Amino acid sequence: MIAGWLQTALIDGEIESEEEDYPGSWTTLTLYLDNGEAVVEIEKYAEQDETLRDAIQDTVRMLLDDKNPVKPTSAVKWLCQFMSRVKVLYVFRPMQAINTEAGWELFNEVWTNLRETLHGIVHLDEEGFTNEHGAQITWEYPGDETGDLKVAVLNEKGQEWIEYTLNLANHEHRELFIAGKVPDKTK
Repeated sequence: MIAGWLQTALIDGEIESEEEDYPGSWTTLTLYLDNGEAVVEIEKYAEQDETLRDAIQDTVRMLLDDKNPVKPTSAVKWLCQFMSRVKVLYVFRPMQAINTEAGWELFNEVWTNLRETLHGIVHLDEEGFTNEHGAQITWEYPGDETGDLKVAVLNEKGQEWIEYTLNLANHEHRELFIAGKVPDKTK
């Protein structure tokens, strides 16, 4: 699957994984540039593996027990409930070569295709979680950020996502998002 995406996009790179019992049965693989520099390591925890439950429990613990709690709390509650239905979890560990043009191109091709194929949620360190539609639903940014970000908060019943574009430089709008609220002018 991943090799096919790279071939279709005409992107040079190498894939290294443990021996597979059948195509796609890998649990860890690493993407390399042609020169041997590592771009990203990907771990896959599948439903049939005991490690999936452990990984999900670690994620839920991180959401609930962190010294700096993840916000908004409505999104954290949704994530904890969502995690009980997760069947596959992918963990991406960027390596040094991701900071090169070729490394980013290789990573982005795999990342984009995986997202389009699986329709799941994503967690990025120091950013937060997304929902299934790719909208940011938690705030984990360490400092002041700028730019626009597609975000979503749950409605008052906690059943539907309200999506909007958040201007990261607007401190008032950021605080409303962290509180799980939509700024007035975006309603």
